[in-house]
Amino acid sequence: MGTTYRESITNYRKVKEMKRWRCSVCGYIHEGDEPPEECPNCKALREKFGEVTDDFEMIHMHHGVKLSYGENVEVNPFFGNYSSLSPYIYNLPAGQKVGMHKHPTTDELFFILKGRLKFKVGDKEFVATPGDVVQGKMDIPHSFENIGDEPAAFLSVKGPKPVDLERLE
Repeated sequence: MGTTYRESITNYRKVKEMKRWRCSVCGYIHEGDEPPEECPNCKALREKFGEVTDDFEMIHMHHGVKLSYGENVEVNPFFGNYSSLSPYIYNLPAGQKVGMHKHPTTDELFFILKGRLKFKVGDKEFVATPGDVVQGKMDIPHSFENIGDEPAAFLSVKGPKPVDLERLE
């Protein structure tokens, strides 16, 4: 038997009233009346969670929030409300490569978060490690490959919008 209108409204209000809790270690968001005993993402204890209010605007993100450890290359956008910039976290498993490409009307900066990445930018080839910054100017072909034994990740900021892509291989 189906739910009545009154039951639907009651259930909607319960969901609407559910609290949101943010882990201060990794940024994981939990929905529920109470924070979890332990963060399922980073294993931080309950006291590391704080309530997220309705007027909360995401202006701070821990680096672990967009990192992944899968077998495929992942490109995770975040802070999508910029008018001229497009930030992404790229995750590259060991041995994975993003082939030669260029952005005809977009510049790109790379900030290496973890791993060892071999970059080719124009006619230059080099290895970048955590803390390094790599410049990719508009219309200059570039590629990158994880040459380490562990997953690699980097922050990529592109602009101006819209971001264009021309694959060269």
